[in-house]
Amino acid sequence: MKTAGILVGCFGLMVAAQLAVPAWMIVNQEQILRSGELFKFQTAPVDPYDAFRGRYVWLRIEQNSLPVPAGAQWKHGQEVFALIETGTNGLSRLSELRATRPIGRPYLTVRVNWVVGQTAYLRVPLDRFYMEESLAPAAEKAYREHSRGSQRNAYITVRIRDGSGAIENLWIDGVRIREFVAKAQAAQ
Repeated sequence: MKTAGILVGCFGLMVAAQLAVPAWMIVNQEQILRSGELFKFQTAPVDPYDAFRGRYVWLRIEQNSLPVPAGAQWKHGQEVFALIETGTNGLSRLSELRATRPIGRPYLTVRVNWVVGQTAYLRVPLDRFYMEESLAPAAEKAYREHSRGSQRNAYITVRIRDGSGAIENLWIDGVRIREFVAKAQAAQ
């Protein structure tokens, strides 16, 4: 009888843990979106097709490399901290890399993909904008068209809190992507 009670208790703990982890991930993203500092990053074109990615718009911020600080020896996959500054045009950019978490300045936690010479190429965790499944293919197409060549007018707004970022919205020509796609579909 005692063994059955222990097994039921262990099973209950396992179920609670499996529910707690995704719930915490959702709560964390919602906290960032509610209380994080707002930044706007220019995006760049990406390869538009990946059969394993699902229904979202695949993004890449334009700037994904920074100079390595003097004397730093960084490795692939190492977690580093990129300071953020906002220019006079309203767009934000990564300005400096640090090995330690900065205090009192906005930053984003990133990972080093590779280092060439004194330049670190970064894996920036702002690469997916999830949206309604029926709109995602049209949004991906619109994003592709407006992030290349002379029509480079796509950007994302991002909330950042304690180094973690959450994409608030994807914009094309100053219009939210959902509205942009809806207008385009209505015009057809």
